[in-house]
Amino acid sequence: MKIIHIFVNINSVKMKRIIIILSLFLSSCEIYQQPTSLSLSGEYIIDRITKTTTENGQQVNLSYYPGDVYTNTDDSFPLNQINVGFTRWSFDYMFIYFNPTMTSSGRVIWEKQYPYNIINHYSVYDLGYVKIDMDGGTRIFKVIEDGYESLVLRNTGLWPYGSIGSNQLITIHLTRVGP
Repeated sequence: MKIIHIFVNINSVKMKRIIIILSLFLSSCEIYQQPTSLSLSGEYIIDRITKTTTENGQQVNLSYYPGDVYTNTDDSFPLNQINVGFTRWSFDYMFIYFNPTMTSSGRVIWEKQYPYNIINHYSVYDLGYVKIDMDGGTRIFKVIEDGYESLVLRNTGLWPYGSIGSNQLITIHLTRVGP
C-alpha cells in the first residue's frame, strides 16, 4: 500500500511540474509573426500622409487625412500635390504609375510611369528601400510596412534649402485597392 501511495505522490508531483511548465509556455507574451517577402505590385490609394519637419531641434508633425490636400512646393510632380483619399499609385515589378485616367471603354491609362528598384532588401525583416528615378531626379523611400492590403513608405529626407534648412520626413500610408 505504501509503494502505491509513494508512486501516486511521485506522479502527482511530476504532473504538477508538467502543468506548470506547459502553462508558462502557453501563456507567453511574445507573439511570433511570420516574416514576409516584399511585394509591392498592385494599385493603391493614399489614405494618410504624415509630415515631420525638424528645424533647429524643434519638431513639427502634421497629418493629412482623406479630403486634405498635401502640398509641397519644394518637390516636383507627382509628389508636390497629393489629394489624400483620392490619389492613386500603382506598382508592377518594374514601374510605378501615377495619374490614372479612365477611357470611355473603362480601361485605366496611367499618364506617368517611372522605373523603380528595390535596394538593400537583404532579409525578410528589413524591407529595404524603393528607389524611383523620375524626371531627372531620384526619390528614395524606406519601406516601413508591406502588408497584404497596405504599404507604408517614408522618404529618406528632403532638405529644400541645403544642409542649413529644415529636414522634412514624409510618411505615406497606402491601402491596396486593386491587383
